[in-house]
Amino acid sequence: TLIHTLQRITIMNAENYVKAFQGIMGVYGLQFLLVPKKIHEDHFDSPATPMIKFWARGSSCAWLGLAYAVGEMPTAAAAKLCAIVSAGCALLYPFNAKFNLTGDTGNTVKYPMHYVPEVLMSVLTISGIVVNMN
Repeated sequence: TLIHTLQRITIMNAENYVKAFQGIMGVYGLQFLLVPKKIHEDHFDSPATPMIKFWARGSSCAWLGLAYAVGEMPTAAAAKLCAIVSAGCALLYPFNAKFNLTGDTGNTVKYPMHYVPEVLMSVLTISGIVVNMN
């Protein structure tokens, strides 16, 4: 099957997957903390209001804390958590913004920049599924 072929040819193992997750979510956390206006306005056709910047900065604590915490966990448990969080993040952030899944986003995403989180979260999610099948 495709999944088994990917498992054989990939250099992605659970340890590398967790490190990739840490790096990606760590960068997101830093962006939310340091440049919330930029991250919002790069991806949406609306200005970053003071309240958007407030929420983005506050959420940076969770992303940065999670990026740190998964590195302190046993690898197998961390890989499972990273896969679950990646799937949830993919649904609630880029795909919710694109398809208005929760009915409150207004579908105002900016392309081509918004392809970045769509692809990134898809790859993280699929990679997480693959490494957790071992």
